[in-house]
Amino acid sequence: MTSPRPDAPQAPATDFQEALRARGTDSAIAAELERRIELIEHEEYEDASRLPLTAREVVAYVGVTLGAIALGLLVVVL
Repeated sequence: MTSPRPDAPQAPATDFQEALRARGTDSAIAAELERRIELIEHEEYEDASRLPLTAREVVAYVGVTLGAIALGLLVVVL
């Protein structure tokens, strides 16, 4: 299984299955889960919605959130 971060070190695929089996998951289920996760990772690799937020997007998110909180407090006070 790979990490969504391209700079993250890659772990062998068997570690994921071994970790699941150690917690009581059947081998076939662990293999199928890993296969599905790898398929999703491959399909979403270049998807812009899966990339981290930019600094501009974080500032906009925080600004809108603080504005909504201020508006809510104003409504409660009035």
